[in-house]
Amino acid sequence: MDISAGIVLFNPDIKRLKENIDAVIIQCTHLYLVDNGSGNVDEVKGLLNQYNQSKISILWNRENQGIAKALNQLTSAAQKEGFDWILTLDQDSVVPSNIVGEFEKYINNSSVGILCPIICDRNKDEEIKINEDCTEIDECITSGSLLNIKAWSEIGGFDERMFIDGVDFDICYRLRQRGYKIYCIHSVVLLHELGHIEYHRFLFWKVLVKNHSAFRKYYIARNIIYTAKKRRSTLLVVKGLLQEIKLIGIVIFYEEDKLNKIRCICRGIYDGFKGKVGE
Repeated sequence: MDISAGIVLFNPDIKRLKENIDAVIIQCTHLYLVDNGSGNVDEVKGLLNQYNQSKISILWNRENQGIAKALNQLTSAAQKEGFDWILTLDQDSVVPSNIVGEFEKYINNSSVGILCPIICDRNKDEEIKINEDCTEIDECITSGSLLNIKAWSEIGGFDERMFIDGVDFDICYRLRQRGYKIYCIHSVVLLHELGHIEYHRFLFWKVLVKNHSAFRKYYIARNIIYTAKKRRSTLLVVKGLLQEIKLIGIVIFYEEDKLNKIRCICRGIYDGFKGKVGE
């Protein structure tokens, strides 16, 4: 079966991007790319010129229009050319050689909305137990996930109002609300860099510190509240506020640029309640 793939680009590391493209282009029928206003466009163009142009399509955005918009652009392009499935990838995630072959075993099930791999953080030394089973899950990240384009179209695509952060979990929720299922395929393991993660010990708890920039903190905080309000759940709003308090606490105890990050989190909470969306 024909499978398309799509990569969103924003100031990519050219060497890692080449590894990414080399790994996926031999497994898919066509590769779509959206460049979200990268500063190293000439380097990106130079790399892409090395490939068979009949297998690659690229759309150039003049500025960063957000991950949700770019994902919709990729999926829309694949839909227009008749594809039923698209493998969505981050620019720095190099897929394993069996990803498409393993996913193809499950796509005849009409209830499948997304198939995803087991995610292994490159920066952690962890043992992954591989078997041939799959597990139904509630949510997954977009990188390395095979998206049912028909299902994507039915729910109106990715929510572009979110811009970045939470976009993947939001579409998972809406797909499940429509009756589609999300499966993690245990025979596929994707190496993925989950930011500058650190682990700290606080009393009896192990604390995950992601060290996001103040820019990212704003969208994380805003979209936590935005998502809760969109689902019309008071419980989720309360849980969201507790998340925000935890986020601020982690910044205070473990991260740098504390004042700026706390300001951005507070502004994000305020804008989330005010309904301010977009960039």
